Amino acid sequence: MSPSTTRPAANAGAQQPGIRSVSGDDRRRGQRVLLRVRAQIHVALEGKATTFDVHTLNVNPHGALVVMNRFLASGTRLVLENVSTREKVPCRVARQPRESAEGFQASIEFDSPSPRFWRIAFPPTDWRPED
Repeated sequence: MSPSTTRPAANAGAQQPGIRSVSGDDRRRGQRVLLRVRAQIHVALEGKATTFDVHTLNVNPHGALVVMNRFLASGTRLVLENVSTREKVPCRVARQPRESAEGFQASIEFDSPSPRFWRIAFPPTDWRPED
């Protein structure tokens, strides 16, 4: 073996105790914060400009999980408006919404990160709650 070549450690794939492996849809780019914010969605449905009220279940610098009374397919383009600040941000429905007792839960993703949209300070990305 040459000096520039190294072997992977025997436990390289082993998981550390107390740390859960995260993959697929569970992997997140940033911390989610449980926060209920009133918002409006502006979207073109069947060629008509439509606005309807929603509220968030959780928010992050890249978007939110919102509850709405309408089903919007994954990939639907829309504008999300923060009702209290009147600020608007372009976004899309990131995943197929799930139906719940409150309505449809939809993951909304901003076109570009907008950490100030929610007017809160997010925890650092390496923050973990104490057990």
